[in-house]
Amino acid sequence: MSLLCLSLALVAFTFTSCDDDEKAEVALKFDKATVEVAVGETSTVTVNNGTSPFTAVSAATDLATVAVDNNKITIKGVKVGTTTITVTDKDKNTGKINVKVIAAEEEEEA
Repeated sequence: MSLLCLSLALVAFTFTSCDDDEKAEVALKFDKATVEVAVGETSTVTVNNGTSPFTAVSAATDLATVAVDNNKITIKGVKVGTTTITVTDKDKNTGKINVKVIAAEEEEEA
């Protein structure tokens, strides 16, 4: 009888301990997966899913910097090249934005 009670207690413990611990990972989605931005200019990308607050990190801050305002990711071109911005939400879900920084257009003299 005591073996049966012990077995039932272990089963109950197993079911209650698995509650919400294993949430499915969700890939963050954006209104633009790839951004082309000129040196000195900015481009804004909107996060379409996930849980706020968001953080964003540039893989190469010498090429592009990034700022976050709610679900808006603002990318600024610094130097010509390509890099990746990784965005993470509150639940540690991530998504990547590919960035191509191009040369700024020369303004023609009047």
